[in-house]
Amino acid sequence: MKLPAILLSWLLAAACPGADRPNVLFIIVDDLTTTLGCYGDKVARTPNMDALAARGVRFQQAYTQFALCNPSRCSFLTGCYPERTQVYDLSTSLRVALPDVVTLPQAFKNAGYLSGRVGKVFHVPDPKTKLDAELPTPLNLDTVILREAKLAQESEGDLSDPVRTKGRKDATYNKPFGPSAHPDKDFTDFAIADRAISTIETWKDKPFFLAVGFIRPHTPFVAPKAFFNAIDRSKITLPPFFQEGGENMKLMPAAALRPNNNLFTLKQADKKEAVDARLAYEASASWTDSQVGRILAKLKELKLEDNTIVVLTGDHGYQLGEHGLWAKQTLFEGSCQVPLIVAAPGVKPAVCKGLVEQVDIYPTLTGLAGLKTPASVQGRSLQPLLADPSGKGKQVVFSTMVSTHTKLMGHSVRTDRFRYIEWDEGRGGRQLYDHQTDPDELHNLAGNPNQADRLKRMQTRLAAHLAAVTAETTPSK
Repeated sequence: MKLPAILLSWLLAAACPGADRPNVLFIIVDDLTTTLGCYGDKVARTPNMDALAARGVRFQQAYTQFALCNPSRCSFLTGCYPERTQVYDLSTSLRVALPDVVTLPQAFKNAGYLSGRVGKVFHVPDPKTKLDAELPTPLNLDTVILREAKLAQESEGDLSDPVRTKGRKDATYNKPFGPSAHPDKDFTDFAIADRAISTIETWKDKPFFLAVGFIRPHTPFVAPKAFFNAIDRSKITLPPFFQEGGENMKLMPAAALRPNNNLFTLKQADKKEAVDARLAYEASASWTDSQVGRILAKLKELKLEDNTIVVLTGDHGYQLGEHGLWAKQTLFEGSCQVPLIVAAPGVKPAVCKGLVEQVDIYPTLTGLAGLKTPASVQGRSLQPLLADPSGKGKQVVFSTMVSTHTKLMGHSVRTDRFRYIEWDEGRGGRQLYDHQTDPDELHNLAGNPNQADRLKRMQTRLAAHLAAVTAETTPSK
């Protein structure tokens, strides 16, 4: 019997771990939601990510475990749910709860790979993940560029005008988006791509694991003006919140919403400002796509493409005006859904509609490379879905959040059709949405007597999940 190419490659990797081991390129794009052409976004200009999806498997329903940078990254870099990492904010180290856990880059270094990280990979630096290359990039470059761009707009290009430019802090911190006349090389993500390319060139003759963390489209939404000009403003559509009659927010649990301090600090966006912000986000994502393309082109030039596993994801999603929100840190679909693309030797192009989670990335990469997956990893390898993308995936996926203003703990349970959310075990409110009839999550069914049995089933699933993922007390070294 002839084995499928992908299964044969796994068997060979396991049998001959020292021979022809695949490289791994793990690309993480900060705050990138599913605003990609390959995910059906009609405005997106993301040809390089789309091309990657066209030669790999695009996971249609992939979800983050926590829609905030540090908790999310700690989760998928350890393969553990937030309840296990105990990281719920931007400052806690994963080593507090998991002092001896083997992170994903460590697993490859321990297996004899050259292992490195470029740009933003960990949010809080991890002193125990000592790699062969650790190349951060100054994060203030684009903020300086944006301030200059916005002041140039305010002063009609005359930066010497002290009356118009003096003391305008809001020019940067309110509505932090806009095009810039700076050349590509002046931007943060260009420097990140440069450093990734030079690392790949240096390592091309040995098996390597390289994690590359791009910054945009995280705020500020700033990019060379050509990327703004390429977005067709007339095609931008806004969510129901901005339509006539708006959206009824009166019955929404207080914890479900959050202040828009990421983007609109002075007032809620009007329709024009909302279109401006959406265009800027799309332009910023398109800019990062161009830098992803530079790295993928280098792989091809060096003839490494056929022996390199490439995974691309966002660290979480982002609200782009849904429910009037412009931020992450919610449990709505916009914050929790992420792009996830896997292109690997032997993997045929496909779209997988099964439910998957970011904790599944760790065991997928170690499995594809023929490495032993640490016992501490709580995710499930996606290898069966790569071999048969028509598979159903998981029955349910889970996300966690701490409300920014009420400080209540929230959890989400997502099936292929429904999303259930509860805050403070239900004391702070419950939400239930039917994505088949209500993809915008506008009609909360939690109080509908006809949904009482479904609510109980969701609560039972959540309780079982939380009990399971907190049961382990000693991570594998």
